[in-house]
Amino acid sequence: MLRESNSNPTQRQAGPRQPDSSRIAGHSSLSEDRPSEQRRDAPTLDWNFFARLSTPGENAAYSLHNGHLAFVDFDLNADRVWGLAPGQAKATTLALLVADVAALKDWLFNLDPATSSHEFRTTLAAPGSTGHSLALKAFPLFISPDPEKTRIAIKAMQTNQSPDSAKAFPVNLNLSSTHDFDGQFKTASLSWADLLGTDIEQVRELNLKHIVVPSDAQRLSDYLAEAKECDSVRSCIVRLQAGPGRVKSVLLSARRNAQHSKLLIEAKNMTVEGNNPAMDLLKTSVELVKESVLLLMRAGPSFRICYANRAFEHMTGYRYSRVAGSSLACLHGPKTNARAILDIEESLQDQSEHNGNILLYRKSGDAFWANAYLTPLRDESGIANYFAVILEDATEVRNVSDELAKKNVELKTALADLKETQKNLIQQESLRALGQMASGIAHDFNNLLAPILGFSELLLTVPKTMQDKGKLTSYLKKIQVAAQDGAAVVSRLREFYRSQNSPEEFIQILPDELLWQVKELTRHRWKNQAEAKGINIDFQMSMSSGRPIMGNEPELRQVFTNLIINAVDAMTHDGGITVSVSDAAEKVRIVIEDSGCGMNEETRQKCLEPFYTTKGKLGTGLGLSIVFGVVQRHHGTFNIESEEGVGTKIIMEFPAVKREIREELDLRENTEMKSLRIMLVDDEEVLLEVISELLASGGHTVDVYGDPNSAIKAFEHKEYDLVITDRAMPLMSGDQLAAAIKHAAPQTPIYMITGFGDMIKDTGEKPEYIDEVLAKPVPLDVLNRKLAEIASQK
Repeated sequence: MLRESNSNPTQRQAGPRQPDSSRIAGHSSLSEDRPSEQRRDAPTLDWNFFARLSTPGENAAYSLHNGHLAFVDFDLNADRVWGLAPGQAKATTLALLVADVAALKDWLFNLDPATSSHEFRTTLAAPGSTGHSLALKAFPLFISPDPEKTRIAIKAMQTNQSPDSAKAFPVNLNLSSTHDFDGQFKTASLSWADLLGTDIEQVRELNLKHIVVPSDAQRLSDYLAEAKECDSVRSCIVRLQAGPGRVKSVLLSARRNAQHSKLLIEAKNMTVEGNNPAMDLLKTSVELVKESVLLLMRAGPSFRICYANRAFEHMTGYRYSRVAGSSLACLHGPKTNARAILDIEESLQDQSEHNGNILLYRKSGDAFWANAYLTPLRDESGIANYFAVILEDATEVRNVSDELAKKNVELKTALADLKETQKNLIQQESLRALGQMASGIAHDFNNLLAPILGFSELLLTVPKTMQDKGKLTSYLKKIQVAAQDGAAVVSRLREFYRSQNSPEEFIQILPDELLWQVKELTRHRWKNQAEAKGINIDFQMSMSSGRPIMGNEPELRQVFTNLIINAVDAMTHDGGITVSVSDAAEKVRIVIEDSGCGMNEETRQKCLEPFYTTKGKLGTGLGLSIVFGVVQRHHGTFNIESEEGVGTKIIMEFPAVKREIREELDLRENTEMKSLRIMLVDDEEVLLEVISELLASGGHTVDVYGDPNSAIKAFEHKEYDLVITDRAMPLMSGDQLAAAIKHAAPQTPIYMITGFGDMIKDTGEKPEYIDEVLAKPVPLDVLNRKLAEIASQK
């Protein structure tokens, strides 16, 4: 009856072999090499023979296994006999289904014909079983050192013998069926026949309304009517008559199909049996919780789903029968994070707990976020062949979190935009103040140019003046003073473009010195322009504190300038402005007071609001709001006292700090200066003449060049102690000239005299090949001092 198979010419025959102690202890290995003489006489059988022996519905099943005890193939009865979900056998092993694994292995791999012909009885202990007993018969087909190539056929027969141990956690297979809207069965799974104690043909003739317990009839009727009108899943527990004296509590989960022609029902047995109520109550509880609960079972190197509750089906849209035997990968999709998948796999392999957030996919293809909690379930030896998995739908929480993160980014962007806007507003306010001062500065400059032009014309047009040494000296000194005052005007203008440099830099500042500077800076407003309008303003300064404060000098300069300009604008008649600095406990108090028109209470309350102005088109309404913001940023207080027709007093207080004592270097000029050979390069002929004459007056030899290219050629043939160059020149800049000279003679000092000197220093720029930057016009004493430093090193 058993026929030989020639499908594998490399098959080894097996002979009788007695079990050893390691197998009795449950540690047998199918990869052990067996002596060839022990395998010589074993028959070679064919699995197809056993597969054809199977009869649908009988109480026995045939299955084919490898050396790891995994199911390689099985007949139609295998799932039912072994207590598995449909198709689940392909993802599990015998080692996970029986309670006495060690004894099973010892019996299964004992090839002694006298022993292997005996039955092996075992009790199922897997979550997918119903706790019944099986009688096993083994038929070795091929034994190989490689467990994957080993093949053993097993016949499993259910017995009436009661299991010795209590039931394991029961896993009810879904009761799948379709119904007319009145409850009539149209189709039903075999599990319905098992539940109701009848055959499948009789089940299809039943109606739920006919088998429901009378007291639950109305609940069932209402439930069917609700499910008929709704596309979503509706659930209800009712009791059904399962035969004489037998009642089953069943959880119905129904929804209508896409064509609205019938109801699709997935039901589960929720009956609490008398022989083991604790486990049935546990089963019922798991089915009724809102969280998705899964049970994973080890199947070879991976873990497979062996149980899923009703909430999982509702969450994912998958029936348990569709995912039974699958891994969690069945819920993965195109955007599931690979790191999250790897973390779960590592926890399964390490048999450790895991909590994480992962993007999963429903049967419909819709993605959802889930909080996944994995907990290993260990046996008495500490091995975790099962994992409990709880999935919580976290889509809404994740969406809220993502939305908050998005809003956070938007707020950060808005804050950056606000800071940039504030910076621009401050710049605009500075430019407005600069524009208001432009006419006064032009007035000052014209006043300075008048003596320069006048006295120089007198010297040129009246030759007699040149012969009068007294007048000549007097005129030249006045021209010199006017030119120096002109440089001071330019220096005051520099304070405005410096306001944008290092806005966050806080240094020690002496308020009295800064306010004296601001007084001179605004002189054209409170004196020249005011007098042009026929208004005389008495500007008084009262300084009784020498303590410094920490702050940004350009910003504070703008604050005080703005307040003084506002005070001047408030003066419509003769009056006074008083600026005072005094100590107030641990603070420095600064008060700016005027006797102008003052403010009423409404104006005083609103004057700090952005864009509020009483100057009409002449004001932006940003001045005081920016002033207030700057004072606050300096940890100061800002108060306004004003009375209409009397005047306004601005009171500011800033935290005082301890003054730093800085040692100043004493650089003394050498009384005897060595003569230097100097190269002077500038494209302005007048400046070449003036500077070269100044240098020559000190006894230095000066070669002048108006073209940087000519200077480079000359440098190849001459040696110089110093090179002085302008920055902005045609064809080649001073920086490029310096680079060429340093390349040829790195030790040669190079000075740059430029109209951008102050700007270069204020911005912190340091030209790469320039040793010293001097601002035009350079006073002779400063120039001589620099030359003395070079001469002292010769």
